[in-house]
Amino acid sequence: MAACLAPYISPVWFWPISFLTLTFPFLLALVIIFLVGWVFFNYRYALLSFIALLLGWKSITAFVAFNPPAGNKALAVPKSLTVMSYNVSQFGLYRERDSKYNRQAMFAMIKKQELDIACFQDFYTSEKTNDFNNREDISQEMGFPYRFFSSDFNRNGMQHWGSIIYSKFPIIASDKVKMSVGPRSESLIYADIVKGNDTIRIINMHLESYRFNEKDYTAIRKIKNQEDTGLVATKSIIQKMREAYIRRSQQADIVGSFINKSPYPVIVCGDFNDTPASYTYFRIKGNLQDAFLRKGLGIGRTFTGLAPTLRIDYIFVSKDFKVNSFRKINSDLSDHYPVIANLSLTGSQESEIVINK
Repeated sequence: MAACLAPYISPVWFWPISFLTLTFPFLLALVIIFLVGWVFFNYRYALLSFIALLLGWKSITAFVAFNPPAGNKALAVPKSLTVMSYNVSQFGLYRERDSKYNRQAMFAMIKKQELDIACFQDFYTSEKTNDFNNREDISQEMGFPYRFFSSDFNRNGMQHWGSIIYSKFPIIASDKVKMSVGPRSESLIYADIVKGNDTIRIINMHLESYRFNEKDYTAIRKIKNQEDTGLVATKSIIQKMREAYIRRSQQADIVGSFINKSPYPVIVCGDFNDTPASYTYFRIKGNLQDAFLRKGLGIGRTFTGLAPTLRIDYIFVSKDFKVNSFRKINSDLSDHYPVIANLSLTGSQESEIVINK
């Protein structure tokens, strides 16, 4: 039952409850098993499991989506927007495989989606000779004439890291908002685009990660395989997670307040580094629609590591939009899967009868 309270309690006030959000799907399965078991053996105890499910209903409905599969291609609707959110992991800059070919494969996969808006996190670009100028190359190769880049970190003014928004529609205003302080803090970025007679605010962000290094991942694997009790490693890992939970909740408060002040319909994209059972998720989502819950299917895993149940990449939209379709691409080119939504702005002066293909 404690895990059911996580959406309501900020980790700033009580951080241990956040750890339960990682185990939520397993706790949910356990409660269901007990419910079924007690129905046959002692229905009075089954009532306890049923109450636990009721208390956790908010988290349960955010965790699983029940919709027909979208197929291999997003539903194309006239006058609609196709939006991607993708943590590109610096296009494989530090991966063991050849980063040049990893980058080429990612470019080809992204271009194939015929996007109108692309929001990338963990984005890397460079103006150095013989390096990858991803910022310019994507604009030219994928036909995105408009963009806004945060450039949160840079090296010698030549190599840049951050989040970026690409658009095929004009950007009339853009800016970035620091979500936390410190040398490694990242920004929420936004771009107000004009599509026909409509103005839409696109918001993109990369929230605080656990900052695990290879040593931490090795320790986690050993603990999972029962090769090591890992007491020292566990202490370090828990400390990093504690700090990340607290910083993300603070960032979520900033993001949620910023979204609420938007004068335009919003599309929110990002790598939240937190699950749908978390305070972070519900604080940012507020009254927005989760595109995955509207048109996705299953648990929607978007992160390839640690656990098979981690959905941490999202597309949220205001209620001004109709979500026509949602899908993710199971690509191993990054440690995140890209997610794509096709959206129509209801009441738009551009709108016309929607024809499903």
